Amino acid sequence: MASGDESIVLQELTVRAFAKVNFTLDVFSKRPDGYHGIASVMQAISISDTIDLRQTNEPGVHFTCDGQESEGIPLDDTNLVVRAAKATLQLGDAADRGVVIHLNKSLPSQAGLGGGSSDAAATIVGVDRLFHLNLPQTVKLEIAAELGSDVPFFLLGGTAVARGRGELLSPASHPAPLFWLVIVKPEENVSTGWAYGALDSDPERSSNRGTKRLEQALADTSDPTDAFDLVVGRMCNDFELPVFSHYPKLAWLNDELQMAGCRTARLCGSGSAMFGVVATETEANRIATLLRARYTKVFVARTLDARESDPLIGLTDGVTV
Repeated sequence: MASGDESIVLQELTVRAFAKVNFTLDVFSKRPDGYHGIASVMQAISISDTIDLRQTNEPGVHFTCDGQESEGIPLDDTNLVVRAAKATLQLGDAADRGVVIHLNKSLPSQAGLGGGSSDAAATIVGVDRLFHLNLPQTVKLEIAAELGSDVPFFLLGGTAVARGRGELLSPASHPAPLFWLVIVKPEENVSTGWAYGALDSDPERSSNRGTKRLEQALADTSDPTDAFDLVVGRMCNDFELPVFSHYPKLAWLNDELQMAGCRTARLCGSGSAMFGVVATETEANRIATLLRARYTKVFVARTLDARESDPLIGLTDGVTV
């Protein structure tokens, strides 16, 4: 390294930002702070964005983005990646340092896969490691909670139970068994704000309250075969009723996934992507091939445990799906 060049890169790091699905999603009434209470069993999966970070002598956060899903991604301080990097440097007493961040965006937006939240969490982890800040996990979780309700989950990964507005997290007592997923992102987009409003506007609606049942099933079952059936049978999502009613094409997609051979199909978060569950990679690829005749954005993924979904480990441990 030439010592006289002020602009030379000092160090670099690449992290992966994995997607998630909600095996359950219970939505409760709006809280005094404006957020809704939720309960959810969340699961990390193997499709991801990739983030390159480079340390530089030019202070500040310098952000760029490309990739097949990069259209419309803001490059200014409204982007969660930029906000995450600035907050991490600030709390790490490194606000005068500089970092160049490039996001390769592969996860679709407005899909319910948590792509933006995962990008933010991976950035927190990456900046902390790149600058050797050694922030405690509690501090990283505080940064994540300030950025968004889903962001803290991606610091844990694997199978976790979220409550509160999503920031109260605990690892599931047993991780979910290996699932293969067929994920379809249709052309329709579903606004998260609209989805919550649709639930609030129904005075007779009630929650599935499935999270506790699935959490208990995971705690009571160690046999992978039994766990597979129990998890599939307890999946639920409170957003499905209003979303399927307002977006009939999504209701049809749910049926298509099951008619193609998926054991069950569920909405990803508040949508608009759907995921179907199968037991083998072969079956997932077969169904994905069928659906690619009608949909342009079809992904095959598998569930990840907490180690596999670590942003720092995922590039080197063979998680290639």
